[in-house]
Amino acid sequence: MTTDCGNIQNLVVRMQGEFLEEPRLALRLDEATRRFGVDKIACEAVLTALVDANVLTKDRRGAYVRFFPRGLSKRAA
Repeated sequence: MTTDCGNIQNLVVRMQGEFLEEPRLALRLDEATRRFGVDKIACEAVLTALVDANVLTKDRRGAYVRFFPRGLSKRAA
């Protein structure tokens, strides 16, 4: 997949959507690159943007997971 602006926007929406649809989804960078079919640089850039936007966070294993603010139970999501 080439990583022009339109593709990056689509990738952001797609990745965000998958994490929102599957609240327990946890992917390390190598797993995310395979799942989304993109190169490591583009994938890491999008994951970092989603962390910066408080959509995702990185767990102790280095996996990207959905961010839940304190006080918000995972069941409520």
